[in-house]
Amino acid sequence: MSAVRVYKVGGPALEDPGLLTPLAAEIGGNRGRVVLVHGGGRHVERLLKAMGIESRFVEGRRVTSPEAMEIVEMVLSGVVNKALAAGLTAAGVPALGLSGRDGGMIRARLEPGLGRVGVPERLDLRPLEAAWAGGFVPVVSPVSGGPAGEAINVNADECALALARALEAQSLVYLSDVDGVRVGQATAPSLRAAEVAERIADGTIAGGMKAKANSILKVLSAGVHSVHLLDGRVPHSIIGELFTDHGVGSWIRA
Repeated sequence: MSAVRVYKVGGPALEDPGLLTPLAAEIGGNRGRVVLVHGGGRHVERLLKAMGIESRFVEGRRVTSPEAMEIVEMVLSGVVNKALAAGLTAAGVPALGLSGRDGGMIRARLEPGLGRVGVPERLDLRPLEAAWAGGFVPVVSPVSGGPAGEAINVNADECALALARALEAQSLVYLSDVDGVRVGQATAPSLRAAEVAERIADGTIAGGMKAKANSILKVLSAGVHSVHLLDGRVPHSIIGELFTDHGVGSWIRA
């Protein structure tokens, strides 16, 4: 199998359609196989509020009732996923929208006390292989199947990690709303996993960046060779990071 790169797209690239054209150019230029996993929590939150469904969080994770799960799946798999796939296709990169439920691609186990929230447990990569065989970039909504086939709300970062691990991906690229790993007041262009762990321990990586850094360490410990954390608000950030000497984000290696 040729090298696989997994992209996890959040916030900015989903909010600004103008960022899809440079994103398509950068993804289309990749010589290996590509998977794009997306979130969409802001879209979900807006519709839940509009429908009068109150959100409750436990340690940053949304408690998802069956009623809320219908909204989550409708927004992530039915709106965000299809808009992203259509946008990439219109920009010249044929894309195929999928969810973790399609073809039984991702089976999740439920997390106690969080309703319809789970973490990936078993993966079937055939839907991705079929997309690649047809010349498509698979765009994956993290909504997955539960023990009885019911829809389960899976965190997009967890979904991207599970796919990267199963595919033995060369790298995982996070397109977020931060410009890289912040160590104190500065963005670190390059770090080793051991350095990240040290900076977490001494408190120079703290706050919201601490959670992201711990997630990156989890990715690297799962066997993914490297992680890139980029600002998805900046056009051509992927090319700037992966294909120039200076880079534009943070590159973290095992």
